[in-house]
Amino acid sequence: MKNKLVILLIAILLSPTHLIACDACGSGVGNYYFGIMPQFHKNFVGLRYRHNSFSSHFSNISQSFANQEIFQTAEIWARYHITPKIQLLAFVPYSYNQQTENVQNRYLNGLNDIALLANYNLINTNVNAITDTSIRLLKHSLLVGGGIKLPSGKWDYPTDDPNQVANANFQLGSGSVDFMLNAAYTLRYQKWGINTDVSYKINTANANVYRFGNRISGNASLFYVQRLSKIALMPNAGVYVEQSMQSYEKHNIVSETGGYLLANTLGIETYFKRLSVGGNYQIPLAQKLNNGQTVGHNRVSVHFSVLF
Repeated sequence: MKNKLVILLIAILLSPTHLIACDACGSGVGNYYFGIMPQFHKNFVGLRYRHNSFSSHFSNISQSFANQEIFQTAEIWARYHITPKIQLLAFVPYSYNQQTENVQNRYLNGLNDIALLANYNLINTNVNAITDTSIRLLKHSLLVGGGIKLPSGKWDYPTDDPNQVANANFQLGSGSVDFMLNAAYTLRYQKWGINTDVSYKINTANANVYRFGNRISGNASLFYVQRLSKIALMPNAGVYVEQSMQSYEKHNIVSETGGYLLANTLGIETYFKRLSVGGNYQIPLAQKLNNGQTVGHNRVSVHFSVLF
């Protein structure tokens, strides 16, 4: 299955475009996600809300742990072009995590890990989906870049406590400096287009010598642009896939970690003058998280941005 997912990601990137997705396949720690971003040639600043939930059942020699986890994140996100070809992006998330084990609830809220990235526009043939009025029928764009995730979120996980077996992913931050590589490609023909993205996250060990597994993720979405007077609508649909490697604790593999998830995505972007409002809904189609002991549920993301 692992090889099939890698092949699928390569195929998405080479297929005829702007989506970032956490360790343990989308849970709370160190999560970052692009989504279809507002008009790529403009600067913007905005707010975004994301909601993920999981059901888990972990077992060790003496006990079993069944719990429900909900991860809610509100973040400031922004993009600024320092040159026409170079853009900087920043994600500053604040998270509210809830874990329910039997009838006991645990809560964590606070600043999550901040991500900073830079992209370079290798190819651009006036592919902007909303404002492009050129006569060229076939247009495309390719962005490549990378960045860093800072340990700004709190990491407070006692790895020697067996009662905390399910809590490494429940933290606000990973406690580590991590690195990201990404590429995004857009192909457009008249009002129709395809948006693809591939990203790879390289994790390092934190102060507890705990290292989350590296992760690769990809997305492909078909979109359509429809103008209604001064409003432009861009509905989109596609697939999202992510694969997380197993985590390490003091150089030993943590067996109930890592996995893959394949999801269907449905979304819409709305543009009115300098405002952008959009949303995205993900429905899992296939998954195996944490050796089958975790089940991911539907995810939702909504945003509001101001373009300048």
